[in-house]
Amino acid sequence: MTDFHQMLTFVLVSELGSLAAASRKQGISAAAISKQLTRLEEEVGVQLLVRTTRKIELTEVGVNYWQQCRRILEEVEVAASLISQTKAIPSGILKVVSGRHYAATYIVPHMNEFLIKFPNIELKLELAERIPDLNLESIDVLIGMSISAPGDAIQKCIATTSYVLCASPKYLKKFGTPKKLTDLQNHRYITHSMRLPDNVLTFKNKESVTVKPYIRVNDSQAMLDFALDGMGIVRLHRYVVQNYLGSHELQEILPSYNTDTVSIYVAYSQRRFVPSKIRCFIDFISEKMSSVKD
Repeated sequence: MTDFHQMLTFVLVSELGSLAAASRKQGISAAAISKQLTRLEEEVGVQLLVRTTRKIELTEVGVNYWQQCRRILEEVEVAASLISQTKAIPSGILKVVSGRHYAATYIVPHMNEFLIKFPNIELKLELAERIPDLNLESIDVLIGMSISAPGDAIQKCIATTSYVLCASPKYLKKFGTPKKLTDLQNHRYITHSMRLPDNVLTFKNKESVTVKPYIRVNDSQAMLDFALDGMGIVRLHRYVVQNYLGSHELQEILPSYNTDTVSIYVAYSQRRFVPSKIRCFIDFISEKMSSVKD
C-alpha cells in the first residue's frame, strides 16, 4: 500500500513544480523528497515524473495519479476538519432569521438558557417574514417558516402546525359567519402576500375556494391586528392565534374544513460540514420543539 507521506510529497512536488519548494514546505531535505518519489514510483510500478535539472513534469499516468491523490488528500482534510469542528467550542456570530411569531414563541423565551450554555456565541436575530438568500446574505439559519427555502439549502422539518381560519366576533356580527366554503367569496379576506397564490384557500379534503383579498400584507402580526380589530377573516398558524381563540377575541370559522398538517422548517446553507455554532443552535431549538404539536 502506498505510504501517505509519499503521496503527499508527490502532490506537493507536482503542484509546486520543484523538489526545493516541496522541501521547504515539508521541512525536510530535497534528497529526502527525491527518495520518497523514487520509492513511490517503485511501488506503483510506473514513472510518474520526468525530472531534469531545469524542471519537473508529470507523465500522462502521473497526471491521472495526481488527480486521484488530490481527491484522497481533500477527503482527509475534510475528515480532519470534521473532527476539529466536533471538538471545537461553538463560537462566533450566529446570524438567524425567523418569523416574528415563531421567534416570540419558541426562540426568545429560550435564548437566555442557550447563551448561558454557549457563552462564546454572539446571536444576531432578525425577525422578518421573508425567504432570504442564505449564501448571498451570509445567514447561518432560517427558521420557523412554512415556505421552502430557495436554492440548494438544506431544509429539515422541526415541527408541525395547521392553519386556522378565524375572525373576531365583532366582524362576524357585522358580516355574518360563513357556513360553507363559497360563503367566503362574499367576505373580507386578509391575506399574506408571500402566499402563492394569495387568493386561493385549499383545505385538507382538497376542496378550494377563490376569494378576493380585502387586504394584502407581508406580516402575520399585522394580519392578526387587522383581524382583532374586526377588519376581516384571516388564516394563520394555530400557535399564533391559539390564545386569542381561548379568550374568545377570535372565533374559528369552518373548523370542519381544517387544513392538513403544515411543516415548520429550519434551513441552512449546504456545505461539506456544518459549523458547531449552527449545529448546537438547531439541536437546541429542535429539542425545545420536540413536544410541539400545533
